[in-house]
Amino acid sequence: MDEGRFESRVARDPEHTEQGTDYVQARVQAPEDRLSRPHIARIAVKSVDRIVIVQVKDIVRLEAEDNYVRLWADRPYLHKETLTRLMSFLDPAEFLRIHRSHAVNIQSVRELRPLLHGQFLVVLTKGTELTSGRSYRGVIQQAFGLV
Repeated sequence: MDEGRFESRVARDPEHTEQGTDYVQARVQAPEDRLSRPHIARIAVKSVDRIVIVQVKDIVRLEAEDNYVRLWADRPYLHKETLTRLMSFLDPAEFLRIHRSHAVNIQSVRELRPLLHGQFLVVLTKGTELTSGRSYRGVIQQAFGLV
């Protein structure tokens, strides 16, 4: 939205301006808040006929599927949430985003194999292999003390 359109929107609807300011402040403060606020210990996954409670400590990895996240624990669960939003509730000391579609429980990483162009092959304890995104190289190196 360009500046002119934004100003006309503000002039028409001052109530949205206050909500918009709160939203922007929340987004700006989100990274610091993620480190200081309490993190969830379980996730309620709804299915057709039940709600399954999945303990966060049991999750090995997370995989984005459009507006859903597949939680890989004792079995895969499909949770209606985006990966970005779910990651905002998880402890960054426990879960690491390694790709725009993948996050892993740091404790489940067994091995990192450097690949071309700054990527890693991330091998998990159960043998699953995931390729990291190039833009996540620094985050991965920092999380595992490689820098």
